[in-house]
Amino acid sequence: MAEVLGNRESPPPLPAWAWRADRAHRNMLENFPHFAVLVLLVYVTGLSNRQSALGATIFFWARLAPAALYLGGLWRLRWIAFFTGVAGEILIFLRLI
Repeated sequence: MAEVLGNRESPPPLPAWAWRADRAHRNMLENFPHFAVLVLLVYVTGLSNRQSALGATIFFWARLAPAALYLGGLWRLRWIAFFTGVAGEILIFLRLI
């Protein structure tokens, strides 16, 4: 019972896919703040339109792709998803300038 309800000072080892899921989660935490700032700026300034919505949609789907690629262990394809997400952010940024 202590193993399940206790503090788990030494948790059981996790499978490789669980560590990849953890890295995907941490990666999203690193990429989300600047996206959130861009979206909030576009909204607050009243500049939101189809272009900014498209950028946000692209970013959303491009951030789901790395999670799937991480879990699948397909590390060579993650760069495509990353730069697609950057393209979505650029669309939002271009709306601001």
